[in-house]
Amino acid sequence: MSAHLGDRVSALADGQLPPGEAERALAHVACCPLCSAELESARAARRRLASAADVHPTAELTQRLLDLSASIPPADGDPLRAPERDTGWAAPEAWHTTLTGDVVGAERRRRRRRALLVGAGGAGVLGCALFVLGQAPVVTPDTSRVSALTTLAGQDAAAGEPVSEAGLGGTGFATPSSLPPGYEVAAVRAGATSCVIDLTGPDGPVVVRQQVGRLAEQTGASVRAGEAGRDDVVVFSRDPWHVAWQAGDVVVEVTTDAPEDVLAEIVAAFPERDYDAGVLPQITRGWSTVTGALTLP
Repeated sequence: MSAHLGDRVSALADGQLPPGEAERALAHVACCPLCSAELESARAARRRLASAADVHPTAELTQRLLDLSASIPPADGDPLRAPERDTGWAAPEAWHTTLTGDVVGAERRRRRRRALLVGAGGAGVLGCALFVLGQAPVVTPDTSRVSALTTLAGQDAAAGEPVSEAGLGGTGFATPSSLPPGYEVAAVRAGATSCVIDLTGPDGPVVVRQQVGRLAEQTGASVRAGEAGRDDVVVFSRDPWHVAWQAGDVVVEVTTDAPEDVLAEIVAAFPERDYDAGVLPQITRGWSTVTGALTLP
């Protein structure tokens, strides 16, 4: 990748870059203030454009258009626009070819093959579209210690509506199977693509954040077998603890000041499943996205 993103900022803001190139671009944005500012400006412009209201014509313009329409002369008597003679034309019956036998059968077979080809082509286009829609966004956690401390202070920027712990299972996000002794769920906030679970316990608060997508590779992060209880956990910080891992279609982040053994129990309470990037799972995700959009009020 060059020194800066350049015209790829627009493609990144529109989500048009391939997954690999998008990951590299986001990694560059994370450490380049210039490209980060350009990406934020591009996203802000798109948000303003999406929120723009319809433009309604003024009463004066409407009246001028109506007056112009009334000034057009009628078509009655105009030989160019309303000819009195019959302009329809039909081929004489003698010119029609009578198809019989193998000729008729061959023509039908050609039409059938043409229809099958069109149907197969349409199914291929639909499959490609669903595959593209099913590609999960890349999740790039903020690895700074300031961000971890801000999260623990209860100032997490993730938006969401309060839901019950029982209702979290119907949102598609991972729910803890069990918690360390003395720990319980204090609050749950869930949105369309993210949720936050606040835990309280004797060793301090724990914030569990989940986002739909694939965990990006982070420079400076470490993966140590057995650390935090599992060998698939990526460690961003140890003071306080800030770890993340892939759990199927979501990325789970845990931030806490608790000891490592408590962190390991909390991590073990959530599922460990790799992101399946196969063709069929991607198409299935795309279909779910389409049907979900169609059922929105």
